[in-house]
Amino acid sequence: MPDLERSYRRLLWAYPGFYRRERGPEILTTLLDAAEPGQVRPSRGEAVHLLVNGLRYRFVPPTWIGRLAAGLVAIWAAVVLSGAGALAVWGLTNPEDPDLAAFSDDLVGRPASFVYELPDDNPLNMAYAYRTYGEFQDFAEEGWDGGPPAPMGQSRVYEQVAETPTVLADAYQHLTSAGWRTGARSPGGVHSRAGGNSPNEVFWAYRDGVLLRVSEYDNQTGMTISAYPIEPRGVLAGAVAGFVTGLIVVWQGMTWTAHRVARTPRPIRWLILLLGLPALIACGVNTLDNVLSMIPDPGSANVLFAADYMYPLANQIANPLAAGVIALALTGSLGLVAGAARMSRLRPANAAASTGGVAER
Repeated sequence: MPDLERSYRRLLWAYPGFYRRERGPEILTTLLDAAEPGQVRPSRGEAVHLLVNGLRYRFVPPTWIGRLAAGLVAIWAAVVLSGAGALAVWGLTNPEDPDLAAFSDDLVGRPASFVYELPDDNPLNMAYAYRTYGEFQDFAEEGWDGGPPAPMGQSRVYEQVAETPTVLADAYQHLTSAGWRTGARSPGGVHSRAGGNSPNEVFWAYRDGVLLRVSEYDNQTGMTISAYPIEPRGVLAGAVAGFVTGLIVVWQGMTWTAHRVARTPRPIRWLILLLGLPALIACGVNTLDNVLSMIPDPGSANVLFAADYMYPLANQIANPLAAGVIALALTGSLGLVAGAARMSRLRPANAAASTGGVAER
């Protein structure tokens, strides 16, 4: 094979496989016919033209409807996969739920009146409950300036505590003496684990990956002690990696699909459009819901927790309607494309058979 033809063939690999099969021989013949006598390699302009056009076919859907569909689906998938990336980091680090019972009761000097905790320790259930019901307090405005606590763990509530301010002061002194890093004692925020009453005074203490929140509530007649693990490192990096991976992979897949839809007969394209319209609406609405739900609450001092990043994935599992509509539409569209491709392959065979029969007669 001459060097020039070999170079052109290499450049044509920039185009997707279906385009090389259908148009590759024609493009190659045109390029060779237009070559200068004695030319042994493509010109710079030819190389750039082939590479740019080939990448455009690979990464740009063929019509504005295809680009709109690819964008909506890719962004939705990227947001959901960002939750998968955050979950992967959470799973690798696997923060443990702190054991609070005996330690907390010893600080107060009596058993707890009741215990408050999330329904279970499944991180996706926790993420959905946290984002849906606001399961956290204003920790930054209450004096904590370290890493965000993971919204999991346990709170023990003590009702009718005699001399609550003294008990809280003694607990503060005990924790400081025991080597805990304690924050300043300050007026509590607007959120509370005990009946929604604002605590009168609160402080944070940290040691060995466990964060304690000790607070008064109900006009200094009760106390709440909560324990949380510090959020794992790398959650943001995992969310970003999941988002970028989803955006690139799904955009490429949707571009591949759009090119094949564009080559189907017009009635099939209209059917695919009608089938895909609910899915595109679901992508847009669900993406908006996911993103708005990840915006930090005013009560979290504008700090994103691991639960915020995992919410897009948790939302699909808790409310699978959007994901189900998108999956069904995509499956149906691919089925129509495959059926149209089979019919197009059968037509030449049937035409050849028919021609052969006429010739025999």
